[in-house]
Amino acid sequence: MKDFRPELTYTSFAEHMHKATTPLQLKHLETVVRHSKGEVLADLDMVLPTLSDDPQYHEYGVLGNVKGDTGPKGIEEVRANYTEMVNNGSYVIESKKTRVVVSDYDIVTEGTFRQILTAQVARKMGFVDDTSPASPYYVLSARTVVFWKFDEDDRATGEDRYVLDHHIVPLAEEDLPDNYPDKFRGAPRAGA
Repeated sequence: MKDFRPELTYTSFAEHMHKATTPLQLKHLETVVRHSKGEVLADLDMVLPTLSDDPQYHEYGVLGNVKGDTGPKGIEEVRANYTEMVNNGSYVIESKKTRVVVSDYDIVTEGTFRQILTAQVARKMGFVDDTSPASPYYVLSARTVVFWKFDEDDRATGEDRYVLDHHIVPLAEEDLPDNYPDKFRGAPRAGA
């Protein structure tokens, strides 16, 4: 996992920026980049201003043991969701955008992602249980498609996110990337 690069979550947009053919499209694409950067930097002061006053997140496949939409609705739920991610380390994500589609008020991204989860978070998200290999950390890999829509104030109205083809593997502490946050090191093991 020494090749883990969270900055790809926002830098992988670089090869797609030319797809914005109007100033409005560029503004919205830059908003998505800023939002994505704030997510992996755990900087909610960067993330929250990119969102409308009443963002609606529709998330499918984010949790391993729940079908249907599990996304937060409204600014308070969204803020609480991001705060929990910052507090439990689940913001440690590398997301590479392989396709980006841009129109005036909609952006669609497709790509792959890897997320490092502590055993406690992986269990809470439904990706490990008592039959899983014992490990203090896990790497969740998947494909993801995200639909973004923008309001008349040029802020995102939320995200419609679909996460597919999950694959989770144990990760030993000595294999954590160098840039893994110190405060999440030393996690207890989970699994049988």
